Amino acid sequence: MKHSEARLLVGADPHATPSPELAEHLAGCPECAQFQREMVALDTNIRRVLEQELLSAAPATAATAITAIAGARLTQRRKSIKAWSGWALAAGIAMVSILAVWALRPNDTIAHDLVVHVQHEPNSWSGTQPVPAASVRETLAHAGVALDMNSDQVMYARTCLFHGHEVPHLVVTTEQGAVTVLVLPDEHVQRRTTFHDDGMSGVITPAVHGSIAVLQPGNQNIDAVAQQVQQSVRWLP
Repeated sequence: MKHSEARLLVGADPHATPSPELAEHLAGCPECAQFQREMVALDTNIRRVLEQELLSAAPATAATAITAIAGARLTQRRKSIKAWSGWALAAGIAMVSILAVWALRPNDTIAHDLVVHVQHEPNSWSGTQPVPAASVRETLAHAGVALDMNSDQVMYARTCLFHGHEVPHLVVTTEQGAVTVLVLPDEHVQRRTTFHDDGMSGVITPAVHGSIAVLQPGNQNIDAVAQQVQQSVRWLP
């Protein structure tokens, strides 16, 4: 089972008993196991807040709605629910809960989108000739940055669209092999985050403006090489 599949199942219903396949994945994947614990905590807190708000607004209606939510979650994706007024309210609350959970996990969303973006440009890994230094400078200048490393280390450089913004997309050679570097001035993260998703490893780090992401195929630890590359990115005045 892939990380993305496991997290989708956990996010859909954090409190559900995992299937044998999901349980096996969680037992061998500390990152996804931590994700499950965080989702359970978030789901519990959101439910508590919603119940308090409903009870303070209309006790009788709220009690009915809360009972409906509990029943609907137990039968989610297993049985069809008969249409009734309480279900409409429960469905709306369930949708708000799901959106709130994912909104509170922005780093995971960015990480997955970065992996998808890199996978859609498979030719970026096939470069054998360094990109001319002038082209690298021009690509980076659009994001207001420069790269303090030998120009012959850059094997791919272009400006791409990511989340509706133009960002520099580089592939640079390191002692640990080629890595993808994306400078993301419009993506703000609160802390350094490592991830493994769909056969790729990555690190997202807060920067002077936005963040910087470093990715590499495989599940190896790339913290050290990511730190070296990120320290080479210099923000222009």
